[in-house]
Amino acid sequence: MKFKKVAAACLTGACLVGALGCGGGGGDKPKADNNAQSLKGKELVMYVSFHEDTAKELSKLFKEKTGCEVKFIRLPTGEAVARLQAEKDAPKADLWLGGTVDAHELMKQKGITTPYKSKFDENLPEKYRDKEGFWKGTYVETLSIGVNEQRFEKEFKDKGLKMPETLEDLLNPAYKGEIIMPDPAKSGTGYTFVSSLVQSMGEEKALAYLKQLKGSVAQLTPSGFTPAQKCGAGEFLITVNFLSDQTLVNNKGQKLHRTVFKDAGWSLCGVSKLKGGAHSAEADAFIDFMLSKEAGDILVKTTNGIACNPKSAVPEGLKPLNELPLFDKYDFAQAGKVKDELLAKFAAL
Repeated sequence: MKFKKVAAACLTGACLVGALGCGGGGGDKPKADNNAQSLKGKELVMYVSFHEDTAKELSKLFKEKTGCEVKFIRLPTGEAVARLQAEKDAPKADLWLGGTVDAHELMKQKGITTPYKSKFDENLPEKYRDKEGFWKGTYVETLSIGVNEQRFEKEFKDKGLKMPETLEDLLNPAYKGEIIMPDPAKSGTGYTFVSSLVQSMGEEKALAYLKQLKGSVAQLTPSGFTPAQKCGAGEFLITVNFLSDQTLVNNKGQKLHRTVFKDAGWSLCGVSKLKGGAHSAEADAFIDFMLSKEAGDILVKTTNGIACNPKSAVPEGLKPLNELPLFDKYDFAQAGKVKDELLAKFAAL
């Protein structure tokens, strides 16, 4: 297993956070943190289930602030869950960063993570952290329907079709074979879609809808980001995945029409401490760091997600959470509890 080692950043005072290779533009020089523990010469090992560039920026700033070396390996949520379960009795990592919180709930229920109550917990609203301290939210993700604008205008508009913006629109036979989505068995994004439908519609109606939709889906991907990339490239017309991923693709010039549909599912990217990890104090310090405004600002800049720390700005061009038609009764704990059962039912459709 190869972990990525983040090189030391120069502490001369001339190193800029924005020069770390993602998100463009310069940034403010990181300020000294009197609360940061000195961990020079120590190391931290973590599994990461979001964008690699985001993990690199966070790891480099953490090292600048504490002296701690960070090694990580990137895994989609489903693969991370499988590895964590396989390594339960002999953990090879100290921390799991990223991945949807229903998966963090599942790891909590299976005894793979351990609680950590940080003195900075109050930086997050209560709904964005586990009350027992097993996980903290880092940023909010909401599901969205993404459509390749160029292909729709060129190939579908003249057929009298309107831009697909609702779940029912996706069932139109005209879109059969033109839809790409994340695989719920491997991707936290995909499972958020399935589980939120079950909670908002009821299981019977949701499974009937998913069965019909599945017949039009051409590809299920292990990664939640891949559908946005392939839709942006024109390989497929439509995707349903997280809005932040669609926005990243859109902002690179591959125009996607994005719609947060009624009762859209949403999730948090979480961070959890692993039980039995070799570097406990270092894991605690990294969680403290993830609760800071500085970490939240990196998340906003590199993911286009909405940071759980309310002191961080909302990404440019996105609406605040209270203006989006989200399914606000989504229960992360319930989603984690029924995950294995629900995935089996989806596979049988």
